[in-house]
Amino acid sequence: MSAEAAKPSDDGTLDSRQLLDLGMEAMGATGLYGVIDFERPSYLFAPRRIKNCSFGAFSYVNGMYTSSLYDTRVGRYCSIAEAAIVGPYEHPTDGLSTHTFAFCSPEDFPPFAVFQEFKDLTTVSKREVNREFTEIGHDVWIGAGAFVKRGVKIGDGAVVAAHALVTRDVPPYAIVVGQPAKVTRLRFDEKIVERLLKLQWWRYNLAPHKNELDYSRIEASLEGLEQRLAEGRLQELQPETWRLHKVRYQVRFRPERLPQPLYRWP
Repeated sequence: MSAEAAKPSDDGTLDSRQLLDLGMEAMGATGLYGVIDFERPSYLFAPRRIKNCSFGAFSYVNGMYTSSLYDTRVGRYCSIAEAAIVGPYEHPTDGLSTHTFAFCSPEDFPPFAVFQEFKDLTTVSKREVNREFTEIGHDVWIGAGAFVKRGVKIGDGAVVAAHALVTRDVPPYAIVVGQPAKVTRLRFDEKIVERLLKLQWWRYNLAPHKNELDYSRIEASLEGLEQRLAEGRLQELQPETWRLHKVRYQVRFRPERLPQPLYRWP
């Protein structure tokens, strides 16, 4: 993309094509809402809706107009398949009504907030629902058609099977299957998992070592990275990081360069 193409408009906003220059491939970006934070590079392939979420470097959503994520923090190197629903809003069932007027303030539900009738109906006080973020660790794979309940935490390296219904936290490197989802096994034996969690390979820039490691062999990869770490040869990944503010009723965004990556370690 040329420098001219990436230049913001007079009002300081970018269109979806210009996001590519920041490191975000969003395929039209019509499904992006609210505030989106991301480390470069990230790939959101035509999602149905992604609202107030963050994405670590190299994570992607293969949305194809079907996947939706709400108030979700996604780690690095995550793969989210089509038709996945993560962190949807919940409706309390113990009050007079399950409709949003009974538990939202007008600003919580912008589509209705444009109508005075809705403003007149909603109460000033609001219940503390839908305030939790959903947390997805690093190197997580969420299969097609999976549903992840709001507020759930999915551990590093975990796999959520296709069409799984996840209603509780998922341990690191666990594979969960079913409705409701249950742990069937770990991806590796406990000693390997312990080493992976200690190493946290997603912290580092692996590009200089790509021709020296066989990622298909877990033992060899671990040994190689552990050795390089001990020798001081692994450098922290420091991706360029941005915040996008969606312009309401437009497919345009106000970009804000963040001073540091989303993920940092001591």
